[in-house]
Amino acid sequence: MWKKILLSLISLALLLAANLNVCWKVKVSGKDVYGLYSTSQFKACEKAAVSAADEICRDEAQIPMFKKSLRLSFLPPVGKEKLLTDRMILSVPGICLSDEIFVDGERLGTVPDSNVLYNELRSYIKNQMPNRAVFGSISGEVTVKHVYSSVGRETGYSDMVLLISGAAPVFYVDKDGQYA
Repeated sequence: MWKKILLSLISLALLLAANLNVCWKVKVSGKDVYGLYSTSQFKACEKAAVSAADEICRDEAQIPMFKKSLRLSFLPPVGKEKLLTDRMILSVPGICLSDEIFVDGERLGTVPDSNVLYNELRSYIKNQMPNRAVFGSISGEVTVKHVYSSVGRETGYSDMVLLISGAAPVFYVDKDGQYA
């Protein structure tokens, strides 16, 4: 009788253990990153972050230590690798998130915030507008891509406006739809 109970308890314990997942809760720069990560996910994110930091930084990147704590879960790891990698990369001193600017597919450089750039570009177009014009626009397509960059390597907003207007000259239209 006791033997059957003991075997049942052992079987139950083995069944529970077989369904447990080893996961890691990760802290980057002292802040928890949402989700639980498998060992392979953590290692892949850390490897990608170190590789990106070495490529971006001029000098040898100083990678901070990432803290992880063991968790056992019946659910599989649900952490998003992109989120963890992003947090790891941005925790490296000297790395920031910038907006890379392209005109008609040609890369012009990066700026800290494309919204500020668009405001500067609108002001530039408006201030250069001839009196008879009612509308002004650049002649090319401006696209923005979010990228990791070295702090301080961004192009100034006024310089970027000049680069954009040089790559895609501004045209103005009068009330009759003719070029002004």
